Amino acid sequence: MIIVFFLILLILLILKTHVFKNIYPNLFLKYLLISCILSLILELTVFQFRHYESLFFKNEQELTYQIGSGLNCQDNICSITEKENAYLEISNLNTQVNNLYLNLSNKDYTTINYEIVYSDEANQIPFKAGSRVYASHVNPSHYLRLNASGKINTLKIYFSSANPFIINKLVINKQVPLFINNLRLIIIIIICMTIFLINPTSKLQELKYNFKKAKYVTISLIAILFFLFSFLALFRNSDYQRTETDNQYKNLARALAQGHFNLDLKVNAKLLNLSNPYDTFYRDSKLLRNTEYYWDYAFFNGQYYSYFGPVPCLLTYLPYYLITGKNLTNYAAMSIAILLFIISAFSLINNLIKRYFKNISYIYYCFITIFFIMASGMASFMGKSDFYNLPIIYTVTLACFSLNFYLKATENSQLNKKYLTLGSFCMALIAGCRPQCLVIIIFPVLILWPYISKRELFSKKSLKETLCFLLPFIIIALLLMYYNYARFGNIFDFGANYNLTTNDMTRRGFKFDRIFLGIYYFLFSNTKIIPIFPFIEPTSITTSYIGTTIYENMYGGFFSINLICLLSLFYFKFKNIIPNELYKICKYSFFIALIIIIFDTEIAGILPRYIFDFGFLFALSTVIIILSILNKKALNKNISKILICFILISIIYNSFTFFLTRNFNNNLFYNQVYYYIYYTFMFWL
Repeated sequence: MIIVFFLILLILLILKTHVFKNIYPNLFLKYLLISCILSLILELTVFQFRHYESLFFKNEQELTYQIGSGLNCQDNICSITEKENAYLEISNLNTQVNNLYLNLSNKDYTTINYEIVYSDEANQIPFKAGSRVYASHVNPSHYLRLNASGKINTLKIYFSSANPFIINKLVINKQVPLFINNLRLIIIIIICMTIFLINPTSKLQELKYNFKKAKYVTISLIAILFFLFSFLALFRNSDYQRTETDNQYKNLARALAQGHFNLDLKVNAKLLNLSNPYDTFYRDSKLLRNTEYYWDYAFFNGQYYSYFGPVPCLLTYLPYYLITGKNLTNYAAMSIAILLFIISAFSLINNLIKRYFKNISYIYYCFITIFFIMASGMASFMGKSDFYNLPIIYTVTLACFSLNFYLKATENSQLNKKYLTLGSFCMALIAGCRPQCLVIIIFPVLILWPYISKRELFSKKSLKETLCFLLPFIIIALLLMYYNYARFGNIFDFGANYNLTTNDMTRRGFKFDRIFLGIYYFLFSNTKIIPIFPFIEPTSITTSYIGTTIYENMYGGFFSINLICLLSLFYFKFKNIIPNELYKICKYSFFIALIIIIFDTEIAGILPRYIFDFGFLFALSTVIIILSILNKKALNKNISKILICFILISIIYNSFTFFLTRNFNNNLFYNQVYYYIYYTFMFWL
């Protein structure tokens, strides 16, 4: 692997010296060459310090052990019969133990959880020293550094894995091999390259933004991000235990294909006889969840319905079902949504820069767009590829496309009717995804206000433009009203109140005391930073609120994860440098986000995925402020460096949130992948 790496360095050096004569490709190759060399040096030195340390270990020896009564071992194949006594014991060791090497085998890709207990010169009674996870296909997990106080006398290894495993050997003070980690090499190269490229003093900053000249680079970057996020979605998707709840859009697609809105799900007679089927504890005392009723479905007049917005189903599940007669997987639908969101983000930032910020370099365009995607909450979204996330990501995607089309419609003195229609169409579809997010409709009013004030819209002489703007809203509103009326007898009722969930939504009501709880945890709650991968930990919600509310553990408020986005709260301080049209967007983004937070808190609760509902608004406002600052020709380079550092921190922080949203312990192959990534970062273990 090292030889291959050196060959790559040689090729880069030849290309730089003899092939590329232009200053910019040459400079790019120079940075890449330096990044590769730095990555290799770090990999062979800092990241391998456990290897160099172990060269000085003495008295390597293989251990003999006694088997506890809780382990049933035949031909070294052990299974746990009693966890309290499932251990291996090494008595009368009386040796300085620096590390422990475990050579175990287990079926497939399952992992083995174990705990170390020992007595040493400072502790005559054995104590629990710590626990680890053994991943058979991740070699660094086989070595355990012990930090005993003097010599160890008694050593015990307690196992808590339920799967049978084979004990091959146990060795102490064994030399640790060089573990060259390819992923870590790539990560360091990316980090070094990013630092070189975004450095405000770099000559590559002279490459001003020009989408036409760099469109293939942009398309390649979109493809890379798409495949990365899709892989992550698949990575976590395999760990998610599917239930009938996750088939709501699939069931809806089949129902729509057959010409009706109620879902073809059998209704239990017991459910029909309940006096209040929405009372959770009463319902669960009479029925068995997920076996005698369908969890998280809308139940109305003896029929099951999906209360989730139908647009994601109409755009993905239904066409696929009509063409193939099969159900589209949630992962495939999520992948489509990921691609559309990435395209919408690049298109929106592209339009902003092309129109308002002509001094921005192409590198900053790419960097800031990635920041916008990550700050919106994309990384944490990948942790759970189920249909719950689809209405939210489609809402944000449609909002970005809509803003982009409206901006395109107003590029010239005369409104572009095509883009005006597309903008309204995308904006109207939001009502069919997340109705509470339709408050974003204030944005087209702000963007189009100059034309409205000059009577170039909503007047007799602008009848065509007015129809282009209003007709999509009217058509989609009528269709949604019919959809709601046909199901629930009310044109404004989407059915969320009839949800068979954790509380009676029909009587949930609007409680003023919930508002500040939602604002705090969605925006300002602290993140818990720990020295163990992924270095942040979900924080539990503590409240003095007396009553019914819904919440899940959060990984921190939006501003705790994206400190740079605090700029959006002080948008008024940048009024002199932000273009007037965009200043209004910054101003009203703040208020729209607050409205959405209140709606989410009152209607549904405090859940991490709802951050995506409003996070993109603060992120967009922050992007506009950053672009306005960086666009200044006489900008102090130190200010640029500070901004770029905070953006980079936000991107990294958001990347780690991906690993918080689900549990990997029930995985097979992907569990091993997780621990490979784990030891990529936890190189000091």
